[in-house]
Amino acid sequence: MAFDVWEIPARLTKVAVRGMSSGQIEEIRARLSRRGPDADFNAVEAAIYLGRSERTLKRAIDAGVGPAREKNPDVTGKGAVNRHIHYPKHELDRWRASLQGFADWSSIFGSFQSLTEDQPWVVAHGKVFCHLLDAGGVEEVMDLLAAEHIQFYRLEEALIERWATLDLRSIYQDQFRSLVERTLDEVRAAADKDALLVETADVARPSVRHPL
Repeated sequence: MAFDVWEIPARLTKVAVRGMSSGQIEEIRARLSRRGPDADFNAVEAAIYLGRSERTLKRAIDAGVGPAREKNPDVTGKGAVNRHIHYPKHELDRWRASLQGFADWSSIFGSFQSLTEDQPWVVAHGKVFCHLLDAGGVEEVMDLLAAEHIQFYRLEEALIERWATLDLRSIYQDQFRSLVERTLDEVRAAADKDALLVETADVARPSVRHPL
């Protein structure tokens, strides 16, 4: 059943969507799908277009695995930035197509600094199952976020917890050890270079005899 155009607002808000039937939501999703790739969606529209709740979409963004979004530009001419954000439709499509088997430990923990950052881990029944990016695809990621199975830990904090899969734990433990050892090697190399420069400077510096 197609709904009359006047039954659905042109620009959706939480209030407008509240109380709508599932049929109306599906009609909205169909209309959003027909918009061009450069169309901009607000958070409510983006969530409906993706078939997820706005809350789950926000969790994905907070976990660092959500779609790209942009702040609305200032329209006052005073340099202020509107706090509201929008989602380009082409970015939503790109995100939905790209999150398929996307785990890459080297990109998750590629520097020592990454060890100081909180990361999203899948935790259930008191055990760490995996990093969120180990999930098989976007649908599994969104399901885990919706079920609130995500907790944030630094890598060493996650490794201290109980794990459901020891093989996967070993991979992250090896990654942790590799990053620490690589950083220590860089620190030692810098110290050796400084020591060499000091020795060279001492040899090259002429002695100055002060008059008595």
